Amino acid sequence: MPYLGSILCAVLAISSTTLAAVNGPCTANGVPGICIATAACKSGGGKSASGFCPNDPNDIKCCTKACGSGGTCRFTSSCTGSSQAGLCPGPANFQCCTPKSGGGGGGATGLSSNGVSFIAGFEGFRANFYTDAAGVKTIGYGHACQPASSCNNIKAPITEKEGKDLLAKDAARFVSCVNSEIDVPLTQNQFDALVSFSFNLGCGTLKNIAPNLNAKKFSAATTQMKKYVNAGGVPLAGLIRRRNAEVDLFNKP
Repeated sequence: MPYLGSILCAVLAISSTTLAAVNGPCTANGVPGICIATAACKSGGGKSASGFCPNDPNDIKCCTKACGSGGTCRFTSSCTGSSQAGLCPGPANFQCCTPKSGGGGGGATGLSSNGVSFIAGFEGFRANFYTDAAGVKTIGYGHACQPASSCNNIKAPITEKEGKDLLAKDAARFVSCVNSEIDVPLTQNQFDALVSFSFNLGCGTLKNIAPNLNAKKFSAATTQMKKYVNAGGVPLAGLIRRRNAEVDLFNKP
């Protein structure tokens, strides 16, 4: 399952059904966006995607837009390149982010289908609903139904493809972590490996290796990655296998 600490925090935060903030950030299939009305998205030249602004009204969807020269619309706080106003739908701080000159752009920015399958290979698949160790209703490749009503539209049993679609949505926030923390171009394999690493360990752990990545000290970074194999102070064979596979994927051309 995704980072357990994040799950427990989410459980504690949900004392009642709440709405995700309109004009708040979202990620649709690995692309950063904003939760706004479909009409506002369309008028600003964007594309609306359903299912990425949970618990919001039906008309509020995740709006994404390509802009400028190889840029995407995103919040200025997460742009590691150059921001330009007036090209994106939504509030003033949602602007066109284009790559830095000489670095920080031009690489992969989303999780590939191969990356989804890579992560799925380490997550057990369950076609029917079950209750996980934390008491959360779960299905597929560890997709947690938070709140439980968020899975009302899922008809079990599901197929592995449907499970991977849910997994891709669950991985979206870790895609955002990689895009936010890493400001050098990454190959698709490098990006997929880092999303898997973050999905398993959390965004905070990615921050620990980000300095080496951003300095392009990739050998040092992958050496760091291989150290995260303990649970309760004891190395686990499954984590060793996953870290080795992630490093192998990162180093694959």
